[in-house]
Amino acid sequence: MGELNSARTLAELDGQLPSGEVHVWLVNLELQEAVTSKLGALLNPEEHQRAARFEVASARGQFIASRGFLRMVLGRYLGIGPAKVEFRLSAHGKPELAESKALHFNLSHTEGLAAIAASGVGAVGIDVERIRDEADVLGLAERFFSKKEAAWVRSQVGQGRVASFFTCWTAKEAYVKARGGGLSIALDGFAAMPDPDKPTLRLECFADAAEARRWSLWPLTLPSEFRGAVAVEGAVSSLRMGWAAEL
Repeated sequence: MGELNSARTLAELDGQLPSGEVHVWLVNLELQEAVTSKLGALLNPEEHQRAARFEVASARGQFIASRGFLRMVLGRYLGIGPAKVEFRLSAHGKPELAESKALHFNLSHTEGLAAIAASGVGAVGIDVERIRDEADVLGLAERFFSKKEAAWVRSQVGQGRVASFFTCWTAKEAYVKARGGGLSIALDGFAAMPDPDKPTLRLECFADAAEARRWSLWPLTLPSEFRGAVAVEGAVSSLRMGWAAEL
């Protein structure tokens, strides 16, 4: 759905989200303590309680930074202070804005990197993962992927096999997160793989061919140690990415 136009990067977080566009903001989570403290000051009591449950300091810091970063991004689009952004959970447990149904968002973070997708088009899901060379990608693909995806991963060689697994994994996670169905969506009931003729990913839903046509699905251009993908419900004219500098 729609043509991908990622030629124009996002230079600044100006709060402008033109109709039909999807924005992806990235932030390096290897932050100085002072920056993490600044972002932590934006969190509400419930978020601080969640942060306190992380026993590992680095994981706790990355949670605090990613949530503070999320508040900064959403606050700019909504035209309010970051600390004033309020969330609620959907019927499926997916976080959404309490006051605005026009702005859709999703957050993902992995070791060293956070990513936020913002959309006025429709539901959105994003996933980023650090590539782990030691992962048993063939075993995981056989266990969780569709037969098509597992065969594609198996056909790759060397490091390409590991990268292909994480390409599929992040695409599947992005779609599941956008749907909001969580564990109710069978991972082997659909396939998300690169499309050889397009810059987008090809989504195939085995039980409902029409379902795939409702979604736009793309890989993200990230540093080589990461893989990522974003899924959006609806027709998208442009996907734009930027690195957040305002921290």
